[in-house]
Amino acid sequence: MASELHVDAAGLRSAADSSAGVAAGLTSTATSNPNSAQPSAAGVAAMNTALTSVQSRQSARMTGQAGDLMTSSARYDTTDSDGRDAISTTVRV
Repeated sequence: MASELHVDAAGLRSAADSSAGVAAGLTSTATSNPNSAQPSAAGVAAMNTALTSVQSRQSARMTGQAGDLMTSSARYDTTDSDGRDAISTTVRV
């Protein structure tokens, strides 16, 4: 017995939009490095650089996943529409 697959294409699009918004927020966060002679200032600057790098990588990853979700929702819509059309031309009530 085959199990049915139910897909919420609108939900996929909504998740994609949400992910894209979060990804944009990651790259819009600006950090400033301290202007200080304290020894810890170099450590803070290094951490800020590392955090910026991580934010950039995560943003790129989330942007890619959001694109994949949008593509998936479009493919599900197309497949459902094609299947519906095939059935409606075959079965006449």
